[in-house]
Amino acid sequence: ATRVGVNVGNTLMMRGNGMAKTRLISAIVAAGVIAAGVPAGIAWAGGPGGVVDEDINISRAVGTGTFIGEIDGFTAVAPTNEEASAAVLAQCNALGGVDCSVEEVTNDNLCIVSAGDPDTGEVAGGAGPTVEAAFADAAARAATTDLPFGPNAVVIISACP
Repeated sequence: ATRVGVNVGNTLMMRGNGMAKTRLISAIVAAGVIAAGVPAGIAWAGGPGGVVDEDINISRAVGTGTFIGEIDGFTAVAPTNEEASAAVLAQCNALGGVDCSVEEVTNDNLCIVSAGDPDTGEVAGGAGPTVEAAFADAAARAATTDLPFGPNAVVIISACP
């Protein structure tokens, strides 16, 4: 499990280890870039999406929480989507986060992101074969709200298979 924070002014701060929804965050919160990812390959052959042949941690979730002047991103893996989501929320809440949320969760062979716009304060999740595609998906989801992403929107945290 990982926690990454970005403070106002986009200075990267590593703070320790630690659905497709959007939510409005405080306008004073700025998001920074954490663009880590590897192009996705094939998870395994011969099975329908969402079905696993082995009992391994394959579900990934990403989410965010607000902490005194910054928004931090969290990621976790677990055997199920529900457990991965719960782990993200537990990390955020245990560290005193406000407005903790899970922006995206998947057990598919996709990259997922929590992305945000420091100008509008909007946060959204997205999924795709690459971090860039997942960010485009998050931006498209934000566009369906009253506060679409502007040109300064960035990836807060990502997780790829």
